[in-house]
Amino acid sequence: MKGYRRLLQSAFCVVLCCVSTLGYCLTELSKDEGYILVAMKIEQGYVPSHITLDTEGWLSDLRFEKLKSNYNYWLVVVDAGSYTWNRVYLGKQTYIDLADQKYVINVEAGKINYAGHLSMYTEMNGSLNYLIGGARFYFNNKASKALEYMESSYPEVLAQYNLNYTGKEKDHFFEYAKAIEGNQL
Repeated sequence: MKGYRRLLQSAFCVVLCCVSTLGYCLTELSKDEGYILVAMKIEQGYVPSHITLDTEGWLSDLRFEKLKSNYNYWLVVVDAGSYTWNRVYLGKQTYIDLADQKYVINVEAGKINYAGHLSMYTEMNGSLNYLIGGARFYFNNKASKALEYMESSYPEVLAQYNLNYTGKEKDHFFEYAKAIEGNQL
């Protein structure tokens, strides 16, 4: 009877977590894992089919789909290390290689890691098989947008782990916001 009750309680907790307003269950990180917050803004033009980030190791690319115009975010548990924006796929055969730009997100264990938003502007022909005006990319720090996203979409994760800026330049926005709000960021 106790086993049945424990199973029922566990099932209830899983269902409750899955139908919560956010639909997200907090994942406990192992000692070598961190969260990566990948952010992309489609400024104008074509919406890519998917994007990839690369890291060391065989078959270790991260792939993100379901892009939409304007802001796109993904929060994923990954191993600590460096992740480089690799490719933006405009279709099955057309992609833009970003690896040479060295847009990097460094992931520290036990934290939510954000390095900036990749902003994209493209112009393509009517059949969407080649670029007519080229593509421009910028890697911008939009820490306030990242914080706003985390507060609205993953407050449980934000309450458990510090939000950490890992971009090229120093930025103390998350520490400043933490001091003002008294929250763990």
